Amino acid sequence: MQNHARQRLWGFIMLSVTAVVWGAGFVISDQLLSTSLGTTPVLINALRFAVAAGCVVVAFAGKIKLNKRTLLYGAVSGTLLFLGFLMQLLGLQRSTPSHCGFFSAAYVLFVPLITWILTKKCPSAVTFVSVAMAIGGMLVLNLTSDGSESPTTLGDLISLCGALMFGLQIIWADGVLRRGVADEYSLTTVQVVTCALLFALYTLIFESKNYASLTFDFGYLWWRIVLMGAVGSAFAYFAQTYAQARLTSLETSLVIACESPVGAFLSVIIGLEKLSWTTVVGGLLIVLAVVMSQMTFKKRKKTVDTEQTPSREESTDE
Repeated sequence: MQNHARQRLWGFIMLSVTAVVWGAGFVISDQLLSTSLGTTPVLINALRFAVAAGCVVVAFAGKIKLNKRTLLYGAVSGTLLFLGFLMQLLGLQRSTPSHCGFFSAAYVLFVPLITWILTKKCPSAVTFVSVAMAIGGMLVLNLTSDGSESPTTLGDLISLCGALMFGLQIIWADGVLRRGVADEYSLTTVQVVTCALLFALYTLIFESKNYASLTFDFGYLWWRIVLMGAVGSAFAYFAQTYAQARLTSLETSLVIACESPVGAFLSVIIGLEKLSWTTVVGGLLIVLAVVMSQMTFKKRKKTVDTEQTPSREESTDE
């Protein structure tokens, strides 16, 4: 019993670190875009996921089990992850860290809606209310203090598309794990490596013409890239898997949802943007919508999956 309590505590700690790093990731990416890497934005994610791929391959070397199905399903998951991060980065170029953070968090609202489409099971009334609140929050975020339309609208919409890709990736990966097509370690490794390869290919094709103009401040860049790759990608996906085996789905989702306010808070603290009523009101509406949707959808999902829990824990402990 004491060991279980210790594992739960570690799960909360690891998820909390993940939420802080993901929130800080919006600010760090914005800082990197202000350097010469702004002319090669996708190169940032190529470097990030190269670090992440190296970390997961080394960390899970003895647990990776590859076959055709694992490679295929993992590649699809990695492609969705690539599209999500690509749109998030492109959105950040045209928006602010706080806006990008809040809009990217909309993936937890897309999940129950996509599940409804796929399973034909209608979400609860609370889910519809939470979606309406999120839409209201997004509308508020796209207003300036004087009530006019925000110049970040295009970037926010791109970030929202990225959130849709993240939602699809979550549902796809969940289905792969539940059907036993791949274990957590193998799926995580294949999708992260796939994402790294796609980013490398993208930047080589579309950004190589700008490589000659790049100037690097190694001291400024290296720890930001390593932090985003090793902690924000490799560690974060392992932490999420570890925590979900020891915490309830509701606990896990609520901790991770903190990435959005963390990103907004850090952005204001270091002076990247000013605190405004639109950021506070819009952000609070989206966070409340996330909490409401997860409290209903995750609770229902947990009761349906109760009988499958032992098998998932066994696969996690392999």
